[in-house]
Amino acid sequence: MPKEKSFWYSITHQTKLDKESYLKIVKKISIFVGAGFGASILVFFLIAWFGGFSSVFNYISEAKLDIYVFAFLAVIASLLLRFIKWNYYMNVLKLKVPLKKSMAIYLSMYSMSITPGNIGRIVAAYTLNRLTKIKFAKIIPIVTMDIFTDFLGFGMLALLAALYFHKYVAYILALDILLLLPFLFILNSWMYRKIKKIMSRSSFIKNFTPYGEEYFISQNKLNSPKTYLISIFVTLPAAFLNSLTLYFSLLALGIVAPLSGTVFIYSSSTIFGMATAIPGSIGVTDGSMVALLGGILNLSPGISSAVTILGRTADLWFSVILGIAFFFITLKYWTETVNKKKDKK
Repeated sequence: MPKEKSFWYSITHQTKLDKESYLKIVKKISIFVGAGFGASILVFFLIAWFGGFSSVFNYISEAKLDIYVFAFLAVIASLLLRFIKWNYYMNVLKLKVPLKKSMAIYLSMYSMSITPGNIGRIVAAYTLNRLTKIKFAKIIPIVTMDIFTDFLGFGMLALLAALYFHKYVAYILALDILLLLPFLFILNSWMYRKIKKIMSRSSFIKNFTPYGEEYFISQNKLNSPKTYLISIFVTLPAAFLNSLTLYFSLLALGIVAPLSGTVFIYSSSTIFGMATAIPGSIGVTDGSMVALLGGILNLSPGISSAVTILGRTADLWFSVILGIAFFFITLKYWTETVNKKKDKK
């Protein structure tokens, strides 16, 4: 057994995780969040430099806060809507967790969104394991399915917007297909068994095998047309709500842009960013947004830069900060007595 356990080793070999061990894992992941924050500040600095520091600062300082606040409300509405499918997945796998606790755990996932492949969101499964006493491998599918269907919502919104504007259709479709490929391994047991047979000597496969069967038993329960239909029914409007962060950021600066154009700019830049697999799509989505705002809405570099900074702050960093707040709330679940009678109501 290695002296210093890697994150993956901790996932695949944990049996009874205590609060101290849990916080050690969180500490490892939080490094990515800190690095992401630093990278985002640097990107905002470069965007402001492109638009002209004084010009960008003036636009942001003059933004109407009573309108800009609706960008944050749109994010909250999107998260609450996404929680519906999370709760549905919980019911499908028969995980009994009080609604308030389940919501707190779900929202806490967004504190770890700025991690490679969103792997930090798996931290939520540890708390579910603590509350339900159900094997960790049987809980992870909820998180992977949630991430996957979130992508489906953004992918469909981007494709619909591209078809409406007759722009970038081939690119968006190609990126959607490309982004679907990595999920084949974690969503499809047939693909897993094929890879397992080919890479039987791989250390990754050897570590995953003891838990793979349990994982796919739960995953297969979620792989039904009904589950995907409900997921799309929720995530598509949720993605639309996220796009309103850009719309209200424009409105806060006194710019009344067509809603359809705003959705196209937001969804296209988001998909371009996702294709890079950079945590939070930092840099790529920001740069794409500045370019599209200028090219499609004919905005000046200063306004495009200011709107991008406002929009990304509301869309990305507000959800991360909100997630951090709920993460600290969920810490108490690691010290309280599990399965109290009042929790079974």
